[in-house]
Amino acid sequence: MENPQPIGWRVKGANKQHVIDMAQSAEMSAAEFFDLMVENLELDERGLPKWLPRKEQEGQLPIDSP
Repeated sequence: MENPQPIGWRVKGANKQHVIDMAQSAEMSAAEFFDLMVENLELDERGLPKWLPRKEQEGQLPIDSP
């Protein structure tokens, strides 16, 4: 692992447990699972996950948005 860092975020308990459960099913640690998940996200041209909704740009009609 390169430059390991603790994550000090507060997340929903159910989501934390879901990640732990998925990692256990994959026979890896939650940290390994998180790293692989982030490294394999499909990103759009903005560098954001494709599933993340786009925000409306002020003064720009939705039809003109990329």
